[in-house]
Amino acid sequence: MQSLAVPPSSPSPSPSLPAQRSAPDTPSPSRHRRIVRRTAKYLVIAALGYAVLWLFAFLGMLGAHAWASAHTSGGSGRTVAGINHLKQVDAKVWRGSAPGDAGYQQLASMGVRTVVDLRAEKMSAEDIARPTQAGLNLVRMPIRDGQTPTEAQVNEFLRTVQDSPGPVFVHCGAGVGRTGSMTAAYMLRTGEAGNAEAVKATLAVGPPSVEQVYYVMTGSHHDSDQPPLIVKIISRMLDAPRRMKASM
Repeated sequence: MQSLAVPPSSPSPSPSLPAQRSAPDTPSPSRHRRIVRRTAKYLVIAALGYAVLWLFAFLGMLGAHAWASAHTSGGSGRTVAGINHLKQVDAKVWRGSAPGDAGYQQLASMGVRTVVDLRAEKMSAEDIARPTQAGLNLVRMPIRDGQTPTEAQVNEFLRTVQDSPGPVFVHCGAGVGRTGSMTAAYMLRTGEAGNAEAVKATLAVGPPSVEQVYYVMTGSHHDSDQPPLIVKIISRMLDAPRRMKASM
């Protein structure tokens, strides 16, 4: 009897092991040092670029201030205790730095009736009350240091001058940038000066910020537009060291 051949059974496949994940590469110490050095290099380049740009703008503004002051008539010919940069803009408006008690009293004796305070800094109740204690009307229009008045603030200033029973004294802290921007807008809107004359008058008192110069250069008899965003960014970057020093 013929036997049937049984086919050989194929070996069963062995179970496959799960693939092992390779451990993430850890940066070698030398690679880490290269990253640190590269980052430090970029930071140094950025700092040097900022320093060069700041120095260029600072010297340029100082030169413009020196030229303008040499080609502009002197101050008002009058002095008031504690007030720097005192100037008479016209028969209705005076400008200068922030007065103290004696300064407010002297302004009142000169016939000034209204004080416009442009400071946005934190002030004590005692500081705010000083003008009214001297018999002066106080109008506050806060503008941050290095910045410019809004259209609404310029319109309010014009109304304040018109409604005041006597001359108006406008000031910020030092009586330079914010005060210069407001009085320049006033002169442009009233037609007392053109842009070139307003810029020269602003620079003659002291070096303002870049955005304040731009604001005066582009103002008109009809409006007082804010500088574009890129001008504000550049100006505030360049003005940051001065503002930090002033806030200390």
